[in-house]
Amino acid sequence: MFKYNNQITKNQYMFIIQNSMIGVGILSLASEVCKEAQQSGWISTFLGGFYPIFVVTLTTIIFKNMNFNEFFEINRRIYGKFLAYIFTIFFFINFTFFTSFVLSGFTNVLTFSTTKFLSPYVIIVLTSVLIYFTINQGLTNIGRLSELLFYLTILLLIIPIYFINKGNSTNLLPIISNTNSIIKAIPKTFFSYSGVEISLFIIPFVTDTKNVLASGIKGSLITIILYSVTVILTISYCGYVLTSKLQYPLLYLVSAADLPILSNFEPLFIFLWGNKIFQTLAVGCFGMSYTLSFIIKNSYNRCCLFTCLLIIFTSSILIPEHNRSMVIDIVMPYLVYTIIIYTLLTFILSYLKRGEIFEKN
Repeated sequence: MFKYNNQITKNQYMFIIQNSMIGVGILSLASEVCKEAQQSGWISTFLGGFYPIFVVTLTTIIFKNMNFNEFFEINRRIYGKFLAYIFTIFFFINFTFFTSFVLSGFTNVLTFSTTKFLSPYVIIVLTSVLIYFTINQGLTNIGRLSELLFYLTILLLIIPIYFINKGNSTNLLPIISNTNSIIKAIPKTFFSYSGVEISLFIIPFVTDTKNVLASGIKGSLITIILYSVTVILTISYCGYVLTSKLQYPLLYLVSAADLPILSNFEPLFIFLWGNKIFQTLAVGCFGMSYTLSFIIKNSYNRCCLFTCLLIIFTSSILIPEHNRSMVIDIVMPYLVYTIIIYTLLTFILSYLKRGEIFEKN
């Protein structure tokens, strides 16, 4: 197999985990959870953060139990070669769905807001070309990019602060509307928190694994806090009725910002958010290329090309937003529940095998 550079630091791992989740979901999450949980949608968003914390925690323990071998090798030693291939294929499919959902959603948002003059298919092709050149050099390049652009996340965190005194706190009352509705809305957060599964593949490439669990949890918490604060402020400003009817509530919120130095704040926000989307897509495509290289036993670089061609096709199918939303609602719960079961089962089996001596491959 072609030797490519995948080594990353603990900080880069944290940034990759954080970047893997902040995608299109941040724009539409408030609408999705408010349809079920009404003004308590932010609670569902916060509780949904259990998923990334669960994944990064159990994944780290699995790798510690198995001496930080790579994903395929761990599965081969726990489940055997046949099931190792099956699980690798499953995660390739998972990353394909995830990346296609993000790219098509990104395209839909751009054509909805700032680039109405461009064909959505042109946006998909241009974005895929940029992704190819980014992932072709391996995980190290993605880690450096994530580290460099992390501060855009800080700007995204600062932006909602503008609306703290603009909203109406009564829109958040009663805090708990209905417990069943809050729980029912949690699956609506799955797409927004998806992408964190990349931790199953990149932990062995962290140069110092001493505090890698803390890094993963920090990356997850940044995203959970960003999502929860954004949903709270959106509900406070718009009320849950309007929020649930808007396609992209956060864009509506941003367009309402009246800043003295900017006549229109939306393009700047789209620029900052677009850079985060690009990192999310790069992480997803790395997951696709990495798993595909094991499935077809081909070089990682060649799989990068195959991957980008595939997402051009799949994303184009999902261009109508109603098609994309329909597929997400059907597919995402099954993918997430399967990943939870797989991670929990692998954690248990790796714990039982922890006493065996495994050399790092």
